[in-house]
Amino acid sequence: MIETQNLNNESVEEILEEGLNNVVYLSEEWTDFQEADPGVTLVELFAWLNHAQHQYLNVFSPGVQDNFLKLLDINLWRRRGSETYIEVSEVSKDVSIPIRTPWTSGDMVFENLNHQTLASAKILSVKFDNPEMPSEEEYYKFDSSQHFYLFGKDTKRKNDENVIRSFTINFDRPLPQNSVFNIYFSVYSGKDIKRNPVRSSDKFEPMAKVKWEYYGKKKGKLGWHEAQVDRDSTYNFLFSGIVKLVCEGEMTPLDEVYKLRATLVYDEYDYPPRVSNILMNVMKAAQSDTWCDNVIITKEQIDNDRTAKVFTNIAIYGRSEVYLKKHGGWVRTEIPTFKSMITDGRLIVDLSGVWDDIKALKSTDEAVMVVSYNKDKLPTPVIGSGTGISEQSLKFDTKDLQDSDFEIMVSENIDGEEVFYKWKPVRDFSSSDKYSRHYVIDDEDDHIIFGDHEHGIAPRIGKDNIRICRLRRTKGKESNCKEGLIKGVITQNKTIKNSRINQILPAVGGADEETTEHARARAAELFSNPERAITLKDYESIVKRTPGLTFTNVKILPNYMPGEDVSKQNCVTVAVRWNRKIGLTLPKSFEKNIMNHLNKYRLINTKVKVVSPVYVGLVISGDVVVDASYRESEGLIEEEVKNFVDEINRDLGQTLRYGDMFGMIDRLKYVSRLEKLRILPLGEGATKNVSDDIVIPPNGVYYIDKINFNYIKGADIFGR
Repeated sequence: MIETQNLNNESVEEILEEGLNNVVYLSEEWTDFQEADPGVTLVELFAWLNHAQHQYLNVFSPGVQDNFLKLLDINLWRRRGSETYIEVSEVSKDVSIPIRTPWTSGDMVFENLNHQTLASAKILSVKFDNPEMPSEEEYYKFDSSQHFYLFGKDTKRKNDENVIRSFTINFDRPLPQNSVFNIYFSVYSGKDIKRNPVRSSDKFEPMAKVKWEYYGKKKGKLGWHEAQVDRDSTYNFLFSGIVKLVCEGEMTPLDEVYKLRATLVYDEYDYPPRVSNILMNVMKAAQSDTWCDNVIITKEQIDNDRTAKVFTNIAIYGRSEVYLKKHGGWVRTEIPTFKSMITDGRLIVDLSGVWDDIKALKSTDEAVMVVSYNKDKLPTPVIGSGTGISEQSLKFDTKDLQDSDFEIMVSENIDGEEVFYKWKPVRDFSSSDKYSRHYVIDDEDDHIIFGDHEHGIAPRIGKDNIRICRLRRTKGKESNCKEGLIKGVITQNKTIKNSRINQILPAVGGADEETTEHARARAAELFSNPERAITLKDYESIVKRTPGLTFTNVKILPNYMPGEDVSKQNCVTVAVRWNRKIGLTLPKSFEKNIMNHLNKYRLINTKVKVVSPVYVGLVISGDVVVDASYRESEGLIEEEVKNFVDEINRDLGQTLRYGDMFGMIDRLKYVSRLEKLRILPLGEGATKNVSDDIVIPPNGVYYIDKINFNYIKGADIFGR
């Protein structure tokens, strides 16, 4: 980062002394430099002003730092809770889980982020069908001690329609119908495989297509029917995660068990997927404690009987208020009635009494907002009254506040109605104009501060017109914990309460609010991370970050593209080796994912092509004089030759120098001397030069086709 100049490196006395010394050169008539002289008084005043001005300019205030960071697209990380996975087992019957049900570890609360169904069905066994595991009677139970190939382990398999690759999960009872249920797969990736993560915002081309089916009845037809995939965070078993499924029909038993089957339709897996465990009823949970929340309902989400459903835990067990959409804001109404459906995990809101205010809206328009709060933790959502005075502040406990999930609304009088508008939290008012509904959270003094009518408006005068509509608290960094600590749940649903709860993974990712110093350090890292593909290093770094992929070798070849006139445009070829296996071509999904990722960074006038390696075989032979103690069966020399070739293959397209291999073999401790060495290349594009070096294309990879040494024992030579 650019070093800032210190403008305040002189004291007032030093500035004054410098000013008086300059007087001698400016006026020869001024000879009295006593403090009583009026001229000296003026110099003292200007010296003080100079020092005060430099002191002000020298201060790099937090607000100024934040604005500079925003220019670099660096926003301070907010306080956030950790995340983990929770398994709920021994469920006596299928039951719905409301959104943000509180799961407890001591006094710390974790909440699930989705509404879903816990299935009472238990996994009995898993059966695999593939050419590598042909036994139809062989069943496996998972205990995390073994790793099983889901679709077999042949990485060179072809997509042959006659080859079945599937696995079937057998259950003791049917899975819930027309409800989302979760199946968790613990995918084993191996020690050496480091796969780049895939974010939900990434455009990812699947490496495989998996068809899910259940056996049962659908529309009166008995047989196998396709199950709908609601979401797959494993990306077809590349990562550990949850597959969310829906069975629209009714499962029926086949061979006295209930069956769910996954069939591989096609694949381009870089490594065949393996799993160490399969679990039911696993959900993602984040550490947060909801005190108040709001749900906005559109007109099309209201049922024909003029009721709406809210699936949040706090709405079912807390106290709720209803607001109608009017004047671009929200007007509270007391007319709707509520009915808590604890067994179904939902709150039903009857809106028939206010239908006249809703029916004129478009189907996609926001119609109703339901604000719910925990009356034990938050007796009232009211936190203050507007005074209309600039820079009004309210005392509020900001401890453990998750400010990304903190919202307030302030009312204004519009046409005789009290209309509430949501206000936006900002770090400071530097970017706020006089019409901005902004506020600042002061963590140090536990205050909420409003604008001064120039930078952000102040709340209008009113009684109890400043209210919370969303409030969550989190332990931040303290919420990180090891697995197995989340054991309890806060609910009135007996089925959930009597179930067994187990935290299967450590809770990670919790952090306190980022400091400006840390953000400045992150900003400095931006200059070392390429955001544009310009240099060879940029291209290589960007390609290796492609979501969902893993790489063995990547080589960037500028101004190289067979079949293209590189003099007419910029051409870059990306050579990729994705697996250490020999002879494998680059999957189309790999190429698409690399191009999707690279297109965000490459220059428009640069043509890019992704290619597979060219494989060059080596036939190595020769005569080797070895010690009398050397045993050919151990293959030590052959092993050294293989290591030598593997070292060359660390980079693509390397020349195999005859002299280097000759010297390597000749220097081995059990080799007396190397009489003769012959290296024959196999494959297109490989040539020999006058030094017998093997020259291959820039995307070439060597493999050893055959090693055939003639070993001569030293004792045989001397005995002749």
